[in-house]
Amino acid sequence: MDSPQITHYLAFLAWCLNPTDDGHVDDIIDDMDWHELKLFAKKQRIVYVYWYAMQKHLKLKDNVVLDWMSSAVRIPRASKKVYQQCVELSEYFKKEGFRTCILKGQGNALHYPDPYTRNPGDIDIWVEGGRDKVVDFICRTSHPQEVVYHDIDFPYFDDINTEAHFIPAYLENPFLNKKLQRYISTHAEEQFSNEVQAPDGIGSFHAPTLEFNLIYQLLHLDKHLRTEGIGLRQLVDYYYLLRKYHESNPSDQQIQAIRHDIKEFRLGKFTGAVMYIMHNILRIDKECLLAEPNEKEGKFLLEEMMKSGDMGRYDTRLSKMHKAKGIKKFIELEKFKLRLLAHYPQNAVWMPFHDLYVHYFYIKKYQKKYNLSGKIKKQPPSNDG
Repeated sequence: MDSPQITHYLAFLAWCLNPTDDGHVDDIIDDMDWHELKLFAKKQRIVYVYWYAMQKHLKLKDNVVLDWMSSAVRIPRASKKVYQQCVELSEYFKKEGFRTCILKGQGNALHYPDPYTRNPGDIDIWVEGGRDKVVDFICRTSHPQEVVYHDIDFPYFDDINTEAHFIPAYLENPFLNKKLQRYISTHAEEQFSNEVQAPDGIGSFHAPTLEFNLIYQLLHLDKHLRTEGIGLRQLVDYYYLLRKYHESNPSDQQIQAIRHDIKEFRLGKFTGAVMYIMHNILRIDKECLLAEPNEKEGKFLLEEMMKSGDMGRYDTRLSKMHKAKGIKKFIELEKFKLRLLAHYPQNAVWMPFHDLYVHYFYIKKYQKKYNLSGKIKKQPPSNDG
């Protein structure tokens, strides 16, 4: 990442995450192009992360305020609605006899200094019961179009994409995946029992515990790097998760248990990359880190984030894949994934075999049984931040 402008934006983001009065920010914002910064923030879907600190700590010109407000004002309103939808969806499954856990999204938003600061996305809900039971229930009660290895689309709301997970995470390496699924099964009860309160009396839902989330979201970040691109919004999520965990005063034994799980799933190098972003870019205290920062892999991860933007929406390398069909689409996807072979070979070498099985055997089975088209119409983001 050689752009001085991007370096400037990232330095300001680090300050926005932990505003101080040491005068350092004056050097950062000197000659700042506020509109260009907003475009960068929109690409990464972190407009309100910037705006929350800007409006509280800086004296801004009226034209800057109006420009940013045009994008920022929608985000808290959208976030509140998604909290309400998470509560409603959780209650629906409860009445149908299923325990659930909201993954990512609004569960992450609760860790932010203002629970409405995070730009909301889709709703991902982990539904207890196993693959066949969950898929059968959703196919009987709604009209899904697509089932994949770990979830099925669940068109419950008209204005937001909802995915019901029967497993929260997976690894392409079958030996590591067996360990991971055993870990998930062991800790499932804690997740389905961890009730959290949405803000302003909206209601409650279940979300992962901090310890489980530290592992789960590393796996989620790793998956996005492999399959569809990764952006700053997801790294800001992890920043606040690390801070929240540190504030809970975990014991050395608890921290060592998390580090053991990271090693068990061969996530050490990737964790080092994430810790590089956390400490060297976002300036989190070193006491919060789960591993030593890995500069080489961290810089590679940062380059990937700048290329892809949020959810890979701006990654030109993925454009061929999105336009292709059938076997050509599969080949383009595998070419994209194999860029990771030199960095994370423990999963990369298994990716083509896993994807062949999933796309041409596993998914076909469910498409045939439930007459699924495999073509899901995704809702656009609910706001432009």
